[in-house]
Amino acid sequence: MRFSVFYSVKLLKSTLRRRLYVRSAQKRFLTLLLAVAGVFYLTLSSTRVPRDPKTFETNSSNALKREVEHESLVEHDSLVVEDSKDISDGRLMRPRKKPAAPQLTKDLAELAEERNVNNVGMFDFGPAYQVYGEKRTDEVSDMECSKRMNRIRASVKKAWERYKTCAWGMDILHPDSCEGSTWFNLGLTIIDSMDTLFIVGLREELKEAYLFISSMDYRKGGKNVNVFELTIRVLGGLLSMFALTRDPIYKEKAVELGDMLLKADTFKTRCGLPLSDIDLSSVRAHAPQCPGCSKDSSLSEGTTIQLEFHELSRVSGNPVFKEVASKAMSCVLDNLKPGQLPGIYVNVETGKTSGLISLGSRGDSFYEYLLKQWIQSKDTRYRDVYFKMVQKINDRLVFSSVRGLTYVTEMRTNGPIVHKMDHLVCFYPGTLALGTLFGAPAWHLDLAEKLIRTCMEMYNTKTGLAPEIIKFSSSYRMYIQGSDSFSLLRPETVESLFLLWRVTKKPVYRHWGWDIYSAIERSANHPELGFSSINGIDSEAPNRSNKMESFFIAETMKYLYLLYAPEDVLSLDKYLFNTEAHPLPIV
Repeated sequence: MRFSVFYSVKLLKSTLRRRLYVRSAQKRFLTLLLAVAGVFYLTLSSTRVPRDPKTFETNSSNALKREVEHESLVEHDSLVVEDSKDISDGRLMRPRKKPAAPQLTKDLAELAEERNVNNVGMFDFGPAYQVYGEKRTDEVSDMECSKRMNRIRASVKKAWERYKTCAWGMDILHPDSCEGSTWFNLGLTIIDSMDTLFIVGLREELKEAYLFISSMDYRKGGKNVNVFELTIRVLGGLLSMFALTRDPIYKEKAVELGDMLLKADTFKTRCGLPLSDIDLSSVRAHAPQCPGCSKDSSLSEGTTIQLEFHELSRVSGNPVFKEVASKAMSCVLDNLKPGQLPGIYVNVETGKTSGLISLGSRGDSFYEYLLKQWIQSKDTRYRDVYFKMVQKINDRLVFSSVRGLTYVTEMRTNGPIVHKMDHLVCFYPGTLALGTLFGAPAWHLDLAEKLIRTCMEMYNTKTGLAPEIIKFSSSYRMYIQGSDSFSLLRPETVESLFLLWRVTKKPVYRHWGWDIYSAIERSANHPELGFSSINGIDSEAPNRSNKMESFFIAETMKYLYLLYAPEDVLSLDKYLFNTEAHPLPIV
């Protein structure tokens, strides 16, 4: 009996185990079946093409903006974008949905990429307006504007005094070592700063500059002086001072310099484009003479002299200045194919451009002067070309970061996009805004306000100063590469803030300008040594580079001051600023 019961219990346990095993196997099979069905569903759903939430339309073209990336097939949020064989043809890249990946805090591959490029900061935290936004709508009172103008005037005076003490008559100030260096050997900081001294009301300092200009001898200048820089800084500065004061000495010196440039055969090329350099002592122009240098000029060198030469013709009565400058611009425009954006290098004999397409170094002021020549001369050809260029830039070079920051890329000649943006490009929002005062489409202003947020995000560093260049990773996140982590105290962002304030009257632009001024005072101004460019802008302990560029007083301080000045001070319907911030009259 005992044996029978034991056997029965054992048989029952064995039966139960077999049944449980079968049920477990059934569960596993059912789970596997559901997984296969899920994959099949996701595969089917990937054939649908969703509307990309990060793209936007312009009022002009209603064109869907592309979200493409560096490689032939890359991931961007929940989208995959296939690269075209030739991105330069402007065709729309169609996104298609892919199965969503698990939501991780930071993808390991992305993290490795960001660290391997020796980046200094990864600060694309979110939409730019969360950091620098239009929530700051409180007006800056007239009394507060007056206080800020006084503060900026004091900064200009301090910078000038340090230059006068350490580097008088030299081109560049090295404030920490209290010495100067030459570039043009013309006292460049003096000429470049004069109209700022006049505008902010430093009359005694202006008298010192006036005495220097009165006895200036161009023949003592350098042997390899860049014609473009000589034009925008020296000729532009002299013409500006004549417009503001009507003192004949400025006109006399401007005409003298213009005559030297003609006598030097600067424009005696087959196409009419100017040679890049001039030997002022022998009055002979020449191509670059540095070892290994290309004989081509930069795009901006031949196409950013027109405002100054046109104004020189007007005040002197000599039409030749305007004629040679207009011919140089036509040489470039006539050699562009329909829909072509020019490269940053130009052959001075043929007018054909080559190299990188960029709104940064070597290319920026070409686009700026297309607009400003139209405003100055009323020639609609420049207006039409400018509108087409802005549209092409919008179609091909404007992108959005993963957090909604709008930025302008660069493009190589054979098509690939380079996801970097120079601080120099921050002139572009101001140019777009200025154009709307003279009839440019309203969407230009919309784009300008998107871009200026990105420019301000560049200042989101430990020093409050912007780097020379920002880059975007393959996940569209903005970062600073170590070699770009320096600030020359450039003016482009404050220039655009000034123009956007004058156009829109939004108080936020005045607030942002004060953020930048405060950062300059805090991070770049030594109590005894004055102002200097900064290395390591995203560091707790940045280093001074012992150099104050002439454009710091000429441009950065001038635009900051005008941001708080009454609107009738250099009204935008009466004055155009050249690319070195020297105001020239609109007549």
